[in-house]
Amino acid sequence: MPVLDVPDYVLRQAFDLVVAQWPVEIRPGSKSFHINGGCNMRELNEAHDRVEEWVSEASFEGVLDDVIGSAEHYVYATIHNALQNLTVLRTSDLDFDAFASRFDSHPNYRVINV
Repeated sequence: MPVLDVPDYVLRQAFDLVVAQWPVEIRPGSKSFHINGGCNMRELNEAHDRVEEWVSEASFEGVLDDVIGSAEHYVYATIHNALQNLTVLRTSDLDFDAFASRFDSHPNYRVINV
């Protein structure tokens, strides 16, 4: 699969659209830690299900359509990682630059400054 160049402004748009689907304050609910370092969080999973459903039902144009699913995944991964050590996370505390760096590490995408 060829590498897709993703303009930083499109990635920012994807990030903002996905983050807007999350509650302002995200709570993990009860946590079940696993031996391998994973963690299951029921309330987080329920909130994530709603965001995933929104992404699967919405339609976007151009490069945004190509990256929105992956952007949703990386936003969720960021939230999940943070909530392993927190009891609440405000979406306003999510760091776009950290997200963009994580997204850029995907082998099929390259974030470009335009």
